[in-house]
Amino acid sequence: MLRRFNSFFDRPSTIWLLIAGYVLAAVLQGVAFGALIAFLRALLGPEPSNARGPMWLLVGFGAASFIIRAATTIHANRVSAYDVCDNAVARIGSRVVRLPLGWFDADSVGRVSSAISTETDNLSHLAPIVLPQLISAVVTPLTVMVVAFCYEWRLGLIMLAVIPLVALLWRWASRLLMAEHRRAPAIAARTASAAVEHAHLQPVLRAQGISGTAWRPLAEALSDENDEMNAIMAAQGGPAIAFGVLAQAFFAAVLAAGLGIVLGGGLDAPAFIAIGVMAARFTTPISQSVFYAAALQQDMVSLETIGAIVDTPALPEPAEPRHPEGTGIELAEVGFGYTADDPLFEGLSLQAEEGRITALVGPSGCGKSTITRLIARFWDVGAGSLRIGGVDVREMDPAELMAMTSMVFQDVYLFDTSIAENVRISRPGATDEELAEAISRAGLEPVVAALPDGLDTQVGEGGLKLSGGERQRVSIARAFLKDAPVLLLDEITSALDAENESAITRALAELAAGRTVVVIAHRLSTIMNADHVYVLAGRERGGPSRVVEHGSPAELAASGGMFASLVEDFSQTVRWTVR
Repeated sequence: MLRRFNSFFDRPSTIWLLIAGYVLAAVLQGVAFGALIAFLRALLGPEPSNARGPMWLLVGFGAASFIIRAATTIHANRVSAYDVCDNAVARIGSRVVRLPLGWFDADSVGRVSSAISTETDNLSHLAPIVLPQLISAVVTPLTVMVVAFCYEWRLGLIMLAVIPLVALLWRWASRLLMAEHRRAPAIAARTASAAVEHAHLQPVLRAQGISGTAWRPLAEALSDENDEMNAIMAAQGGPAIAFGVLAQAFFAAVLAAGLGIVLGGGLDAPAFIAIGVMAARFTTPISQSVFYAAALQQDMVSLETIGAIVDTPALPEPAEPRHPEGTGIELAEVGFGYTADDPLFEGLSLQAEEGRITALVGPSGCGKSTITRLIARFWDVGAGSLRIGGVDVREMDPAELMAMTSMVFQDVYLFDTSIAENVRISRPGATDEELAEAISRAGLEPVVAALPDGLDTQVGEGGLKLSGGERQRVSIARAFLKDAPVLLLDEITSALDAENESAITRALAELAAGRTVVVIAHRLSTIMNADHVYVLAGRERGGPSRVVEHGSPAELAASGGMFASLVEDFSQTVRWTVR
């Protein structure tokens, strides 16, 4: 744990300096209790004036302990803010931007958000709060025990006998608490994801009359989080009672044994009083041990949660990247699955020729969208190879691959800023003239002209202030501005009305000219414009997907196979009328 925590400090020696400061302060506090015996003996003896020297010794040890503890804590607070928090957030951020894009799913926002906020905040307490409490709870009682042995070995033995009992209870409490604390980050991340999604879905939810926390996924997430907090509190209950009983039994045993020794003449009253005070100091950390254990387990889980992100392997980058010669795409004997025991593809081969439009067709879930994401290297293939311009994408510089690829998907996410900034994100250095041309070619000009602030209109979070068709045109304008030679299109017109579909289809036809295009679509108008079609199937029957047909749209339509059936089905639907 300390090795992992130490990695967040700018200087590796920092954590050991903090521990040394806390240990020294705790030892001095324990030694001060030893000085208390000498002080009470002098104060309650025949010459109280002799207590002046022991008093200054007592004050000196106490003051030194306080100053060292305070200085160490101040330094711990400073490095926790500037080292731990900053470095943790920076390492999470730097790792996230290098993770495979396939790592990002519905829960990734919650995981990252929780790691940056809750888990990082937990770690900020470890050095200035948790460590000093733990060290003081261990070192000061041990020092007190040594002092007790020096004055009355029988009382020291009682203190020594308590240590294994505390260790056993600590181990028991740690197991109980760790099991619960390990569940908490995942539940918190799910709640965060549900809350973000709940905010995004407000127009839909309100249209359905759903308000507050009545939306089931959010209500379930909040309920699970509440149950988890209750479980953590319940897990603390048993150990808290056990530690409390042990502490009181120990204190009673020290007092009873000490009183018996005093009455037997083996110990003077001032020493007994001082040892009683030391026993009280020994008792406090025993009774509070469960809370120290809970705090420590929480910090350990926070380190694991952050580590699960920063230790996630990034996509490997080649030491000597190769440059593609052309933009033709080839999948050769590709094997891939989201889980090892459920392959989506086995031996899948297909080609998208340079400068031509290749369409992917097949039942839902057959992996069409996955192919476009493999081309963009959201994931690496498990077997076979995927080449662009004759070069395996794993041998290309990731930045070059992204630069030569444009993606336009059905679900367009826009940033909560202006239309102009949302388009410029594909090429921030573009001139105003290049921006205007991209907007014009995407058919976005009429939309911009109708908005009160034109290109400076704020689109809202996710682009909620624009319609689906308008968001698609912004996405297409991005692709025009980026001007990448490879274009990946995924179901971009399936949810649009006829007017928007027609406008976007015209824009896409211009955008596709001269590029290598891979398009996924269910609408026949889009498919029939392709140069080559691959029909995938097999997944719907529980096996891996494979290419069952491929050829030009006209050839496949005349072949009587699966594609011909799709064409016939589509022809039937366009003849439907509503009476």
